Amino acid sequence: MDAALLAKLVAELLVSIQLLAGFDLPSEPPEVVFVPHGLLQEKACSGPCEVYGWFPPGRTIYLDDRLDPVRDIAARGILVHELVHYLQQEAGTFPASGGCRTWLERERQAYDIQIRWHAKQASVTGARVRMQRRPWKLTCSEDPAPNLPPRAPRTRQAGSASQ
Repeated sequence: MDAALLAKLVAELLVSIQLLAGFDLPSEPPEVVFVPHGLLQEKACSGPCEVYGWFPPGRTIYLDDRLDPVRDIAARGILVHELVHYLQQEAGTFPASGGCRTWLERERQAYDIQIRWHAKQASVTGARVRMQRRPWKLTCSEDPAPNLPPRAPRTRQAGSASQ
């Protein structure tokens, strides 16, 4: 991938995200590194998973080496998502040591901006991308099940046939 084209794209996407979400532009853009899918799975998920980009704390975004964000709008959307995480870090939007709920809020914000960016692209270019996952339905394991009333305990009726 042409480094100059990628750097230009990153700069353009940072401005787009700023306009969509109000983040300040960083003093320096992050580095974007393309890695094999297996390495991305190992680092981001500790095993097989559906991951195409990853931003650990720092200044480097890792993208699946099968992606071409310069030429492919869906891949560009993945880069937008990871750039949002970089901007969240730079702005201090979320605590660095947050737990599951903090992670979910970071993801929700990044997906919201990614979806809005795709919608803007569709309105300008007509290019549409269908996102497969619905991450906003994710919950933390320590969260109670949403909108479910408490279950009444089961009791046996005297004289029932199931005795």
